[in-house]
Amino acid sequence: MLRQLLNIPPHVPLNLHAIPDPPPGEKPKQPYPVLVQLAIYGSRNKRLTLQEIYAALEERFDWFKERSNEMQWKNSIRHNLSLNKVFRQVPRPITEPGKGKYWIVDLSEGTGNKRERKRNRKKKTQSSTGDAEQDSSGEESE
Repeated sequence: MLRQLLNIPPHVPLNLHAIPDPPPGEKPKQPYPVLVQLAIYGSRNKRLTLQEIYAALEERFDWFKERSNEMQWKNSIRHNLSLNKVFRQVPRPITEPGKGKYWIVDLSEGTGNKRERKRNRKKKTQSSTGDAEQDSSGEESE
């Protein structure tokens, strides 16, 4: 699936080096879920901890390395790991030192989001003049 999406030939290993370098000073154009999948596929055991995912991105792309102390992109990585169906946490074996679970790519649940996005839903409220519809912000709508 990633090979087709990114036009990666069969003879090229599926990892972060399979995609072209971005222009100097720029972030890779691929979305975070794609970058994380490539990082995991490129790992020895096809599983990485969150810290190892950060390290793989920083090692491969200067943009991440130059921003290693910034939390915004790291928050985005965590958000994508928890939101996307393809990522699943697996426990660290008791024989392995360290903390944190491993993340793997699991396509058995399909792709997309684990949960639906929250939307402003209209709810009816009773007023002294009759029924009025309000959205979740409390504003009336027609």
